[in-house]
Amino acid sequence: MNIAYLISAHTDAPQLKRLIDALHPDAQYFIHIDQKSDISTFTSLIFGDNIHFIPARIDVRWGTMNEVHYQMALLRAAVLYPDHFDHIFFLSGMDYPLWSPNQITEYLEGQKGKEILQGYCMDTDLLNDQQRDLYTTERPFKQNKRWGILLRRIKRFLGMRKSLHFRVKGRRWKLYKGSAWWCISQELASHLLDYYDHYPAVQKYFANSFCPAETLIQTIAFNCPQWANRCILTKGTYPGLDALTPLHFIDYNPVIKILDESDYERLVESGKMFCRKVVSGKSDALVSMIEAYKQQNM
Repeated sequence: MNIAYLISAHTDAPQLKRLIDALHPDAQYFIHIDQKSDISTFTSLIFGDNIHFIPARIDVRWGTMNEVHYQMALLRAAVLYPDHFDHIFFLSGMDYPLWSPNQITEYLEGQKGKEILQGYCMDTDLLNDQQRDLYTTERPFKQNKRWGILLRRIKRFLGMRKSLHFRVKGRRWKLYKGSAWWCISQELASHLLDYYDHYPAVQKYFANSFCPAETLIQTIAFNCPQWANRCILTKGTYPGLDALTPLHFIDYNPVIKILDESDYERLVESGKMFCRKVVSGKSDALVSMIEAYKQQNM
């Protein structure tokens, strides 16, 4: 089984090394380092034939299309690599595995023909007012935050709203939302890149959207029947982002919590494959407990 791990990081090189060391030693690692960060702090600590720091470096700004740009740069690096990958993970440098490499492999062997990509259709009457407001508010002029906020307020005052659907090649596409952390096949990765590169309506719609790193990929996948049937669709009322994150334990409320040893029992009981956020100096005791737990369950 060939596995690629795509990882985005901007800080804490020791934690990134700790993450990689805990995963498959025979996997390929494609790493994006934020343009604002000193890449030498990472490359001096993390190296090897299977470590690939991609040359494309994006100035990451949360909630903007810049996040999508680094997602696609990482996907492109994996798809263009000479080896074919059965599974491609997308992780953060602040993740840590709760499962051993063998457990991950065993799980993936039972997922043939499936994509571990979860989504919720936002174009529904069941969507709550808060989410509807977030995703129907245009966010123009990303390059000038001050003017963008002013124009956003003017449009909201005038009742000008962004639709939760748009058209691609004459077909109506609905907006889908999910987590930015997932595991997909190389075939789906190629499909995502094709639509990102060759269908201008896709980038145009998401250019002024809220947090497209959590919607663009899901929207492409769920609006293409051959992939929608392989992904994880969540129905009903909007369940919250934690319920749309199939692989990770993340304490989102009120902001993403830095995990420590007090969270150990919740992590074990979650049954999730990864946890986030793990930070050097603050999560060290927790990581030791996780490693002891994995040894006991090998």
